Amino acid sequence: MGSMPHTAFDYATYLPDELLLHVLDYIPRSPESQPTLASFCLVSRQWYNLAIDRLYEAPFIAGRAYDLLTRTIVPSLNEHVRKSPLASLVRVLDLSHIVHQGNKSTTARLLRRTNPSLEIFTAPQASFGVNCWAALSKCKRLRILNLSLVIEQIEIRSMMQTITQLPLLTHFYFPRCSSHYSGPSDLKPWPPHLTHLQFSGSILGVIFDLLGANEHVHPKTVTSLALSHCPGIHEFQIAQVLKRWPGDLTRLDLQHLPQIQQGMLDNVFKHARDIKNLTIAVDYISMNFGCRPSIFDRSHWRESKPLESLTLVSSGQQRWDSDEAFTPLDLFDLVDRRFFGRLRRVYVERVLGWGRDEEVGALEEALEALDRENWDLRRWHYEEFEGKYEGVSWEEWRRTSRGRRMAGGIKEIGDEYGM
Repeated sequence: MGSMPHTAFDYATYLPDELLLHVLDYIPRSPESQPTLASFCLVSRQWYNLAIDRLYEAPFIAGRAYDLLTRTIVPSLNEHVRKSPLASLVRVLDLSHIVHQGNKSTTARLLRRTNPSLEIFTAPQASFGVNCWAALSKCKRLRILNLSLVIEQIEIRSMMQTITQLPLLTHFYFPRCSSHYSGPSDLKPWPPHLTHLQFSGSILGVIFDLLGANEHVHPKTVTSLALSHCPGIHEFQIAQVLKRWPGDLTRLDLQHLPQIQQGMLDNVFKHARDIKNLTIAVDYISMNFGCRPSIFDRSHWRESKPLESLTLVSSGQQRWDSDEAFTPLDLFDLVDRRFFGRLRRVYVERVLGWGRDEEVGALEEALEALDRENWDLRRWHYEEFEGKYEGVSWEEWRRTSRGRRMAGGIKEIGDEYGM
C-alpha cells in the first residue's frame, strides 16, 4: 500500500523544531502555564515530543492535578505492570499542596517510579510515612529533600539512614513535627555535598549531639543554616549552636522561633562572624541590631561586617516595643557608618510596611553611595576588578550585564519567606 497523503492539517501544524523550541521559551515555567503546555502537547506528535519533557519536569500538583498525575505515573499497584515512561521525566516532585488527598502508599509508589530522575522532593503534610524511606533512599540523583511540612512523628534513625544513601544531596529540611530520637547512636555521616541544613521542630537534642559527637557525623560541609519553627529554642542555645558549628557559616536564617523576643538576637554577628547572607525576623532585633560600637565610623571600614544580603521578615509576634523597633533609619546608620560596609541587597517582607516609610528613600541613596565607593576604591566584592575597567565610571559599570547582576538595592518581597 502506498503512504497516506499528507493532509492540510499536517502542513498547517508543522514548524521547524528550532522555531517551536523558541516558542516554548516564551511560556513561563509556572503553575499557570501548565494547561498551556498540556494543550501544546495535543497539537501533533512533533509538538508533543518537544514539549512533554517540560510538562512533566516540574508539574504543579494540587487538587484534580494530583489524581491525574498519580493515574499517569503509577497506573498499577503492581510495580512490574504498566510502567509509564513519563515517570522518568519528573525531576521536581512538590507535594506541598496535598493535604487531604493521597495516602502514604501512593507517595511511596510515586517515589519508586520517579527515582531515576528525581532531583527535588517536597513531602506532603499527611501522606508521608515510614514506608516512604526505602523508596526515598533509591533516589540517587536527589539534591533537595524538604520534609518541613510532615506532621507524622519521624524516627531520626530511619531518616539518617536514608539521607546517608543520597550522595548528591545538597539541601535538607527537617520536619516541624516531633521526632523520635534515641540518642547519638541514631546519627550517621551526612552526604558529602550537603551545604544547607534547616532544623525545625523539637530538635535541640539532635543539634547538640551532632555538634558534640565524633567528627565523622559533624555537618562540616554545611555553610547555610536555618533555624525555623523550633518552639523550644532560646537565644543562649542559638548562640551555642553558632559558636560550636564545625564549618564556616556564610548564610543564616532565623524565623518562627516563639521563645525569641525583641532584641535577643541583636548580637548575632558576635557568634556568626562570617555571615554574608542573613534572613532574620525583625521581631527578634531592635534599634541596637549589630551592637555597633559608638566610636565606629567610616575610618573603620576595614572592620565592616561581611554581610552582603539582609532579608527582614515578620514572625507575627505581638509582644514588642515600637519605640525600640528596628527601622530603615537604623539600617541607614549602619550603612552610612560602614559598619555594614559590604551590604548590597536588602529584602523586606511587605507586611512590615517599609515600602510606605519615607526613610527608605534615604536608605536606598546610602546603599547606592556605598556601592559607588566600593567600586571606585575596588573594595570587597570589587577587589577582583583591581587593575581592570580602568577609567570606567560606576555609572558605566552599572550599565554592563555583569554590573546589573551585581547591582544592589532594596526590594519588597511577599510572604514566601514566611513559609
